[in-house]
Amino acid sequence: MSIMLDEFLSAPEVVRNVATANKKVINDIAKEFKERNISNIATVARGTSDSAATYFKYIVETIGEIVVSKLSPSVTTVYGSKVNLKNSMVLAISQSGMSTDTIMVVRSAKETGALTVAVTNNPESELAKIADYHIDLHAGEEQSVAATKTYLAEMVSMFMLSNALSPVTAKMNVMELPAMLKNFIDVKSGELKAFAEETKELNNFIVLTRGLLQSVASELSLKMMETCYTLSNVFSTSQFMHGPISIVEEGTKIVLLAPDSEFRDEFIAMTTRLSLLGADVIAFTDIPEVARMAYKSFAMPTYRGMNLPFVYALATELYCAYIGEAKGINVDSPRNRKKVTITK
Repeated sequence: MSIMLDEFLSAPEVVRNVATANKKVINDIAKEFKERNISNIATVARGTSDSAATYFKYIVETIGEIVVSKLSPSVTTVYGSKVNLKNSMVLAISQSGMSTDTIMVVRSAKETGALTVAVTNNPESELAKIADYHIDLHAGEEQSVAATKTYLAEMVSMFMLSNALSPVTAKMNVMELPAMLKNFIDVKSGELKAFAEETKELNNFIVLTRGLLQSVASELSLKMMETCYTLSNVFSTSQFMHGPISIVEEGTKIVLLAPDSEFRDEFIAMTTRLSLLGADVIAFTDIPEVARMAYKSFAMPTYRGMNLPFVYALATELYCAYIGEAKGINVDSPRNRKKVTITK
């Protein structure tokens, strides 16, 4: 078993740790956020952490009605500009806490008066120390080069922070997640491994979904490129209709993340359209109509609401690890990569 796969399988314990350890600091952040009457949040992150930032944006704007934007580090690090973030909270997410560009953005934000929050797996990192508050992922040492357990830890901390900042709390108890994820591993990991072996030649494909799963789609695409060396691109199902659908022809590979959710009818309509165009739809779904029309489908368990992204995140991360294993790739040491990526 690869280290990457083993770390993914530790997800239930990691989720429990991060949820237990950060209650106080998250409440402290929310208290200052509200006392200062902050109206905007800006995130800065790279790679997997940026996928977690996408999840945070969807959650906060959905339940908290707070505007969330993404900062472009080069505005600070290359162009030398200083964005006025006085009435904003800047949320910096970095597994290592060592990314030069992220650190520079946080320093600049503090100089303009922003409330700064760092989310890292390293409380001794520079980023953790310079931010006003630090959310510790408590995931333990991550040995795989590609981010694994820290992604789910980031998602949990992002949900907790979103809930604390929002006037109305979401209807999900994070302490229920460990058992839910463990049950998925126990029941579905064998099927998922077989599904990965069946679809291991997947390459040059498009990932489609909508809403809260957009972050999961981005992470699936990143992991498939990073550890399985397969090319992909990500669109929301609605954005795909505004031009990119023109590339679909006989045999075009589409990975569709389609839970039975608010977008049920849209997922069915998209699968119908793609099938008529001759695309090969590979679906992760619990919608019978989608599964029936798909070229291949993996039967996802039915969940509702805010816990959907966690189950789909674990499923797609395991899928990537199993595909790498089936292809004979050393997913623990992807080519051209280091554990800590330093960019400016």
